[in-house]
Amino acid sequence: MTIEDWLKANVTTDTRALGWYSGPECEDRIVRAYRELLSGYEIDTSKILKTTCLVNGGHTGVVRIRENNFFSICAHHFLPFFGKVDISYVPGDRILGLGKFPRLVQAFSRRFQIQEYLVKDIAEEIMSSGGAQAVRVTSRSRHLCMCSRGPSDQTVTTDTSYVAGDQELMARFGLDD
Repeated sequence: MTIEDWLKANVTTDTRALGWYSGPECEDRIVRAYRELLSGYEIDTSKILKTTCLVNGGHTGVVRIRENNFFSICAHHFLPFFGKVDISYVPGDRILGLGKFPRLVQAFSRRFQIQEYLVKDIAEEIMSSGGAQAVRVTSRSRHLCMCSRGPSDQTVTTDTSYVAGDQELMARFGLDD
Protein backbone atom coordinates (compact mmCIF):
# COMPACT_ATOMS: atom_id res chain seq x y z
CA MET A 1 0.00 0.00 0.00
CA THR A 2 1.34 3.43 -0.90
CA ILE A 3 1.12 6.47 1.34
CA GLU A 4 -1.44 7.89 -1.07
CA ASP A 5 -3.54 4.72 -0.71
CA TRP A 6 -3.29 4.84 3.08
CA LEU A 7 -4.34 8.48 3.18
CA LYS A 8 -7.24 7.77 0.85
CA ALA A 9 -8.42 4.86 3.02
CA ASN A 10 -7.90 6.51 6.41
CA VAL A 11 -7.73 10.29 6.18
CA THR A 12 -9.14 11.99 3.08
CA THR A 13 -10.18 11.43 -0.51
CA ASP A 14 -9.63 15.08 -1.43
CA THR A 15 -7.47 15.18 -4.55
CA ARG A 16 -5.81 18.44 -3.42
CA ALA A 17 -4.35 16.62 -0.41
CA LEU A 18 -3.58 13.39 -2.23
CA GLY A 19 -1.77 15.24 -5.02
CA TRP A 20 1.18 15.84 -2.70
CA TYR A 21 1.70 12.09 -2.36
CA SER A 22 1.12 10.77 -5.86
CA GLY A 23 4.59 11.36 -7.31
CA PRO A 24 7.21 8.60 -7.51
CA GLU A 25 9.69 10.50 -5.29
CA CYS A 26 7.18 10.92 -2.47
CA GLU A 27 7.59 7.54 -0.75
CA ASP A 28 11.37 7.74 -0.65
CA ARG A 29 11.35 11.31 0.66
CA ILE A 30 9.01 10.42 3.51
CA VAL A 31 10.88 7.21 4.34
CA ARG A 32 14.20 9.10 4.52
CA ALA A 33 12.66 11.74 6.77
CA TYR A 34 11.24 9.24 9.24
CA ARG A 35 14.41 7.16 9.25
CA GLU A 36 16.26 10.29 10.34
CA LEU A 37 13.60 11.29 12.88
CA LEU A 38 13.64 7.77 14.37
CA SER A 39 17.39 7.07 14.02
CA GLY A 40 17.80 6.71 17.79
CA TYR A 41 16.84 3.05 17.54
CA GLU A 42 20.14 2.44 15.74
CA ILE A 43 22.20 3.84 18.63
CA ASP A 44 23.44 1.78 21.57
CA THR A 45 22.97 4.39 24.29
CA SER A 46 25.13 2.45 26.75
CA LYS A 47 28.15 3.32 24.59
CA ILE A 48 27.56 7.09 24.47
CA LEU A 49 28.75 8.05 27.95
CA LYS A 50 32.51 7.80 28.15
CA THR A 51 34.79 8.61 31.03
CA THR A 52 36.53 11.96 30.78
CA CYS A 53 38.49 11.52 33.95
CA LEU A 54 38.50 9.35 37.01
CA VAL A 55 37.84 11.04 40.34
CA ASN A 56 39.85 9.93 43.34
CA GLY A 57 37.68 9.92 46.44
CA GLY A 58 34.48 10.85 44.63
CA HIS A 59 33.09 14.10 43.34
CA THR A 60 31.51 16.45 45.88
CA GLY A 61 29.38 18.62 43.61
CA VAL A 62 26.77 18.70 40.88
CA VAL A 63 27.29 18.89 37.13
CA ARG A 64 24.48 20.62 35.20
CA ILE A 65 23.99 20.48 31.46
CA ARG A 66 21.12 22.76 30.47
CA GLU A 67 18.96 23.41 27.46
CA ASN A 68 19.73 20.36 25.36
CA ASN A 69 17.38 20.82 22.41
CA PHE A 70 15.43 17.86 21.11
CA PHE A 71 12.71 16.88 18.67
CA SER A 72 10.73 13.67 18.98
CA ILE A 73 7.68 11.83 17.67
CA CYS A 74 4.87 11.20 20.15
CA ALA A 75 4.18 7.49 20.49
CA HIS A 76 0.51 8.22 21.27
CA HIS A 77 -0.39 10.46 18.33
CA PHE A 78 2.44 10.08 15.80
CA LEU A 79 2.88 13.86 15.99
CA PRO A 80 6.01 15.83 16.85
CA PHE A 81 6.91 17.27 20.19
CA PHE A 82 10.00 19.29 20.93
CA GLY A 83 11.73 21.20 23.66
CA LYS A 84 14.70 21.26 25.98
CA VAL A 85 16.17 18.83 28.47
CA ASP A 86 18.16 19.84 31.56
CA ILE A 87 20.37 17.30 33.28
CA SER A 88 21.86 17.59 36.76
CA TYR A 89 23.96 14.76 38.08
CA VAL A 90 26.30 13.91 40.91
CA PRO A 91 29.22 11.96 39.45
CA GLY A 92 30.43 8.74 40.96
CA ASP A 93 34.05 7.73 40.46
CA ARG A 94 34.27 9.47 37.07
CA ILE A 95 33.23 12.66 35.37
CA LEU A 96 31.47 12.17 32.04
CA GLY A 97 32.29 14.06 28.86
CA LEU A 98 29.93 17.04 28.59
CA GLY A 99 29.47 16.61 24.85
CA LYS A 100 28.03 13.17 25.43
CA PHE A 101 24.90 14.51 27.11
CA PRO A 102 23.40 16.20 24.02
CA ARG A 103 24.13 12.99 22.09
CA LEU A 104 22.34 10.96 24.74
CA VAL A 105 19.32 13.28 24.58
CA GLN A 106 19.28 12.98 20.78
CA ALA A 107 19.57 9.18 20.85
CA PHE A 108 16.54 8.81 23.11
CA SER A 109 14.49 11.60 21.53
CA ARG A 110 14.92 10.18 18.03
CA ARG A 111 12.61 7.33 18.91
CA PHE A 112 8.89 7.09 19.41
CA GLN A 113 8.55 8.65 22.85
CA ILE A 114 6.35 10.16 25.44
CA GLN A 115 7.90 12.95 27.45
CA GLU A 116 7.71 11.11 30.77
CA TYR A 117 9.68 8.17 29.37
CA LEU A 118 12.20 10.43 27.66
CA VAL A 119 13.41 11.92 30.95
CA LYS A 120 13.31 8.49 32.62
CA ASP A 121 15.34 6.83 29.84
CA ILE A 122 18.01 9.55 29.98
CA ALA A 123 18.27 9.47 33.79
CA GLU A 124 18.50 5.69 33.99
CA GLU A 125 21.21 5.59 31.32
CA ILE A 126 23.27 8.17 33.22
CA MET A 127 22.93 6.04 36.36
CA SER A 128 23.72 2.71 34.71
CA SER A 129 26.30 3.56 32.02
CA GLY A 130 27.59 6.76 33.59
CA GLY A 131 27.97 5.44 37.13
CA ALA A 132 26.33 8.54 38.62
CA GLN A 133 25.45 8.70 42.31
CA ALA A 134 22.29 10.70 41.62
CA VAL A 135 20.60 12.35 38.65
CA ARG A 136 17.68 14.62 37.88
CA VAL A 137 16.46 15.09 34.31
CA THR A 138 13.80 17.66 33.45
CA SER A 139 12.15 18.56 30.18
CA ARG A 140 9.97 21.41 28.97
CA SER A 141 8.19 20.64 25.72
CA ARG A 142 5.53 21.66 23.26
CA HIS A 143 3.38 18.91 21.82
CA LEU A 144 1.72 19.36 18.45
CA CYS A 145 -1.09 17.08 19.62
CA MET A 146 -2.00 19.83 22.09
CA CYS A 147 -1.15 22.76 19.82
CA SER A 148 -2.95 21.66 16.67
CA ARG A 149 -5.77 19.40 17.87
CA GLY A 150 -7.57 18.64 21.11
CA PRO A 151 -7.18 21.80 23.20
CA SER A 152 -5.66 23.65 20.19
CA ASP A 153 -3.55 25.80 22.48
CA GLN A 154 -0.19 26.79 20.99
CA THR A 155 1.02 28.29 24.27
CA VAL A 156 0.87 25.18 26.45
CA THR A 157 4.15 23.69 27.61
CA THR A 158 4.58 20.48 29.53
CA ASP A 159 7.24 19.97 32.22
CA THR A 160 8.36 16.52 33.29
CA SER A 161 11.13 15.31 35.57
CA TYR A 162 12.68 12.08 36.72
CA VAL A 163 15.10 11.54 39.60
CA ALA A 164 17.21 8.52 40.34
CA GLY A 165 19.96 7.56 42.73
CA ASP A 166 20.83 8.52 46.27
CA GLN A 167 17.84 10.53 47.52
CA GLU A 168 19.73 12.05 50.48
CA LEU A 169 22.44 13.25 48.13
CA MET A 170 19.76 14.64 45.81
CA ALA A 171 18.26 16.63 48.69
CA ARG A 172 21.66 17.89 49.84
CA PHE A 173 22.33 19.36 46.37
CA GLY A 174 18.77 20.61 45.89
CA LEU A 175 17.91 18.12 43.15
CA ASP A 176 14.84 16.68 44.85
CA ASP A 177 12.27 19.35 44.03
